[in-house]
Amino acid sequence: MEKAAEKINAALAGKPQIFEWQHQKLDGTVFATEVNLNRVELANGPHLLAMVQDISWRKEAEGLLRESEERFRTLAEMLPEAVFETDVELKISYANRKAFELFGYMGSFPENGLHILDLIVSEDRERARGNIEERIQGKKRTAAKYHALRKDGTAFPVLIHANDVRKDGEVVGLRGVLVDLSEREQVEAEILKLRKLESVGVLAGGIAHDFNNLLTGIFGNLEMAKMFLSPEHKSYSFLETASQSMENATNLTKQLLTFAKGGEPVKEVLDIGRIIVETAQFSLRGSKVGLQTRIAPDLLPVEADKGQLNQVITNLVINAQQAMPTGGVIVITAENVDISGLRQVKITVQDEGVGIASQYLDKIFDPYFSTKQQGSGLGLASVHSIIVKHGGTIKVDSVLNRGTTFTIHLPATEKKEEKTGGELTANTDAVLESNVRVLIMDDEEVVREVVGEMLEVMGHEVVHAVDGREAVEKYRQAWDNNNPYDVVIMDLTVPGGMGGQEAAENILKIDPQAVMIVSSGYSTDPVMARYEEYGFKGRVGKPYRFAALQAVILEVLKNSKEKQ
Repeated sequence: MEKAAEKINAALAGKPQIFEWQHQKLDGTVFATEVNLNRVELANGPHLLAMVQDISWRKEAEGLLRESEERFRTLAEMLPEAVFETDVELKISYANRKAFELFGYMGSFPENGLHILDLIVSEDRERARGNIEERIQGKKRTAAKYHALRKDGTAFPVLIHANDVRKDGEVVGLRGVLVDLSEREQVEAEILKLRKLESVGVLAGGIAHDFNNLLTGIFGNLEMAKMFLSPEHKSYSFLETASQSMENATNLTKQLLTFAKGGEPVKEVLDIGRIIVETAQFSLRGSKVGLQTRIAPDLLPVEADKGQLNQVITNLVINAQQAMPTGGVIVITAENVDISGLRQVKITVQDEGVGIASQYLDKIFDPYFSTKQQGSGLGLASVHSIIVKHGGTIKVDSVLNRGTTFTIHLPATEKKEEKTGGELTANTDAVLESNVRVLIMDDEEVVREVVGEMLEVMGHEVVHAVDGREAVEKYRQAWDNNNPYDVVIMDLTVPGGMGGQEAAENILKIDPQAVMIVSSGYSTDPVMARYEEYGFKGRVGKPYRFAALQAVILEVLKNSKEKQ
């Protein structure tokens, strides 16, 4: 009542009063009113004129309006995109939380305001100004892409959707949404990289295939020449040196195929300890980084793709080396462990380098992620992919300025490592089979010739075919003449013609017991990895070694006889 008295006294003093007041009806309900008090002079003296208006409806409308504004403001604050409004001078009058975060302002813009064009890089401002003018003039425009400018001066791509705001027909500002395109452009760039990588992969695979065909001719002739010379012969050492150089060339094609492939690992039983030591030493040759290897003497073998495991160790060792630019020691351990009753080989690669920041550890195996300025981001991604394809696991632990440790677990095997290498001579006792009829299908003449020479030295009868169609026809003729081939060696890939897979299907229709060996310069082709599923009894990758070719022929013939 004291406040009411103040209003009444002020009005009687000649100061009109307009205010809101809560009144009560006879039934006790309270309602809002607007009170207008004025002094009036009547014949009998000054009086107070009071006009009271029920404004309940207005209060209700104002409440609904506040609720609506709060609802839409809350939604704007929740949006993952930046929302903004400007006044008629294009200074920002409202921005949601995302806008402040996106541009690096801590909840408020400068006191003197921030012009919308201040958020655009200088190179795009004139174009943005023109677009705004067209929008104000009522010309329809779609969303426009610019490079925006953060408070710290860094630029990033954005897409701006904006409309003019009008009141009584006059433009009073702009209202719009700004979309950060950084992640989208990054994804698009990664897709482009993947497409390029796929194209390069196809090219790499083609190069490796052709290169392996050439190597087969060179390697085969070198081995044949060595077989007919004694180690004391003057020319033997030159041939041996050439063979070692060819081994390096063969390793190069394996790297190309590993890069290009999308198939499964071609597994064999391997002495993983020996591979670790040899690969690590080779990777660190000429380096000032030291190497310590601690390989358990009873380390179990693993079934794996030798070329791919070489790639894993090489990538991890080179990463460790690069993390220690001033030198240090890399420690590699390998031991047998039991995990949930399963025998596994545990490998650790530890360095004393700069380490990896904790926020990057979860991304370290992501494609194209790299903490190096010149890194491609593919090395560790490839390592992770290879280990997973081998049924293993890999994890990383790191402490900044103290070093990083990669830990790998691979399934162990009780099988013994296969020995297919080594030197054999024309008079070797390993030639247990002779007068075996062998059909060779390969589109490369040099391959047919050198493999034919090798087989003839082994004592076999050789027939050639240039593609799958000719091979099927010759096999059919031999079968019909009751003089079938004992072994068929077929190239998997024949450009423009029938390849080994299709030819094998046709030959098995003629002779379900056919003994076929698949061969390819694409040593990582899925057919090479799971050759038995395609009807082959053995496989041999190019370039051929005399001993490996001889061993696989003996093996398939032996298995064939045991099943008869």
